Amino acid sequence: MYQQKIGISVANTYSMPTPELIPHLKQIGFDAISPEWSKAYPLAPVAEAAKKAGLILQSLHAPYTGSADLWSEDEAVSAPALADVLASLEDAKTYGIPVLVVHAWIGFGCSFVPTEAGFRNYDAIVAKAKEYGIRIALENTEGEEYLFALLDRYVGNDTVGYCWDSGHEMCYNHSKDLLALYGDRLIMTHLNDNLGIRRFDGDTFWHDDLHLLPYDGIADWDYNIARLRASRPMEILNFELNIGSKPNRHENDKYMRLPIVEYFTEAYSRACRVAYRYAK
Repeated sequence: MYQQKIGISVANTYSMPTPELIPHLKQIGFDAISPEWSKAYPLAPVAEAAKKAGLILQSLHAPYTGSADLWSEDEAVSAPALADVLASLEDAKTYGIPVLVVHAWIGFGCSFVPTEAGFRNYDAIVAKAKEYGIRIALENTEGEEYLFALLDRYVGNDTVGYCWDSGHEMCYNHSKDLLALYGDRLIMTHLNDNLGIRRFDGDTFWHDDLHLLPYDGIADWDYNIARLRASRPMEILNFELNIGSKPNRHENDKYMRLPIVEYFTEAYSRACRVAYRYAK
């Protein structure tokens, strides 16, 4: 896609080991990858495979299962979560990855109760990122009030910006136009399709977060692309997509039936449809 660089977020649990998949991603046409950080899967083989293939390491996804713990007033709870994020930041520095994607919250049915301890923990993350020359991209998820509180806290701080997840916006954020709020601070995109909120009462749950290929859901891509074009320009449009279905859901099952290289080839084709219109 010569007019627009295209990136893909990669996980660690495919049917093919991720370092072996990376040369295929390059051959398919992707320009960049964004791996996820995990204690169980060292980043070195992925980074080395990307370098060998000539793929850009666009971003690293920080661990997020402890995102709520970062707000705990109990240091015994928050310290391990903070240590994991700082460890991912260290790896980003080691492998020359310029962006760390961070969640501000995880969990449902919660009340918005920001804490000074939480702000101190994020201050420590942001200070270390600034020291390393890495930017923190805060992603929209459930608990959007925590995202808003952090983006407000770091207004004017060039180290901190926004990662827009288009599918999360449709389910977790009730299709609120978050690019209208933070498009000028956009650092990363997690582009994917979705079917919105399943429950009639409007309650959200993580099973709604499908990460479908573009045009397999109900997203209005004309609307999305128009909003992206009005936001901070993106050198690389990154797509974050799921092969597997959520529990008791079957929307992604058809992807699982494809050979993995065929799936990513189709993902690249869909990404090109979005990227071509974005670059026009």
